[in-house]
Formats: sequence, C-alpha cells, structure tokens
Amino acid sequence: MKFFVLALGLAFLALLAAGALGSWRFARRAAELTRHLLDGAAPVDVSDRLPNPVRGFALRADANPADLARAVQFTQEAEMQLKPYGPWLLLEAEQTVATSAPGFLWQARRMLGPVPKLQVIDGFIAGRGQLRVRLLGLLRVAHGSGPAVDRAEMQRYLAELPWAPDAILGNPALRWQTVAEDWVEVQAEVAGGPVEVRFRFDEAGDIVEVFAAARDATDDAGRPVQLPWQGYFRDYRMVGGRRIPTEAEVGYLRPEGFRPYWQGRITSYEALH
Repeated sequence: MKFFVLALGLAFLALLAAGALGSWRFARRAAELTRHLLDGAAPVDVSDRLPNPVRGFALRADANPADLARAVQFTQEAEMQLKPYGPWLLLEAEQTVATSAPGFLWQARRMLGPVPKLQVIDGFIAGRGQLRVRLLGLLRVAHGSGPAVDRAEMQRYLAELPWAPDAILGNPALRWQTVAEDWVEVQAEVAGGPVEVRFRFDEAGDIVEVFAAARDATDDAGRPVQLPWQGYFRDYRMVGGRRIPTEAEVGYLRPEGFRPYWQGRITSYEALH
C-alpha cells in the first residue's frame, strides 16, 4: 500500500513537472514573438492621409504624429467563451500591438493555483496569424494557422485599432475611407487578399462600434460557418498617457441576434517609444 501511494505521488509530481515545463516553453515562445513585434520599424506619420474623423479620434487620444510609439502594451481582465454557448472563463491577458505594420500578440491565462490551467497565444506576426491554446501546459486544445487564420487575425488587428491610436497615425499599410455619415472603413492586405472592418463614430467623435460582414465561426453543432462579426467600445478614459476605451465586447450576429463571446476591460496601458 505504501509503495502504491509513493508511486502515485511520484507520478503526480512528474506530471506537475511536465506541465510546468510545458507552460514555461509556451510562455518563452510568447516572449519571443513579443520581442519580434518590439523590434519592428519606426512608425511613419500618415496623419495627412486619414479621413477627418479618424485623424481627430487619434489626436484626441493624445497620440503625437511627431513622436509616435513603436508599440503599445496593455493588460486586461476578461471573460471568454471558447465555444458557442459554452461556459464563461475568467482570464488575465496582456497584449502588444505594433504601430508601424500590422502585428499583435495577445497572451491570456487562467491559473489553477500556481500553475496555468489554460494558456492562449493569439496573434498576427510577420504577416501570419497564430492561435495556440494549451491546457495545463501539456494538452493542445487548439493550434491554428493558414490563410483563414491570417485573415481572422488581421481582422482582429484592425478591429482593435481604437486601443492603438499611434498605429492609426503611423501605420502606412492601413487604407481608410469614409463609407457613410458615421462609418469609416479600414483595410489591409494579407497573402490571400484584402481584409477590412468598419468603425462607427458617435456624436462626440469616439469609435463605439466595429463591424465585419463575415468572419469564421462555428454553428450550434460545431460546424464551420461565416457570420457577421461585431463589437462595442465603451468608457473612454486616459490610461498610461492615451485616451482609449477601457471596456469592450465582441461577438457574432447569430440567428437570434448579437451573441458576445469576449468581454473585458483594460487594467493598464503603456506606449513604448
């Protein structure tokens, strides 16, 4: 009996050590990808090319065309559903966004005591989308790459530009145009062609909504579908030297209406020069 208990204890310790090693490797990979973003070129002032609402938004955020940050970093507290109508998971996250070219990395985790129960890497690096999800440092829950992931991650980069006003003013890869009285479209290229999202401005000139006509999703049965994608930005405040929306949510327009799958708030912010 003592031998059995000892063997069980050793097996548990071995599993714990393997999980810790896997989590460390996962975190090291995220750090490497973040360094790649931070080593990018300096942004270029493109403010004179922007539609008036877009330029005004970025300038009111206190981004300076003459002194643009190379990247911005922020932390979040968030809730997320990993599958439609699934349970909401509490996550802590940090994100780095490049300002001179499309690129970002989002790292999220849910802890189980001192051990990461869930780790997520979601990003767009060097023109390619990346999605990796690990459970307890060992089990691969998701691993996405390829043209569809490239498009989805570029959509995310564009959709989150309200959190990166320096990129609005300093990324020459972005093409902007006014499409309606309160709506502006931004577009960028991936290997498979152009990707675009639209922003709606309120009367104060703040971006309050983002919309894309189609994004990869799954239906109730888990089958792949394309659905309209929508998000909302709220509670603008000065944080870390920039006036940004501190709360947001994003989801799909499903047959029954808008269904969010991510909700979160900014907890810290830094513009890196």
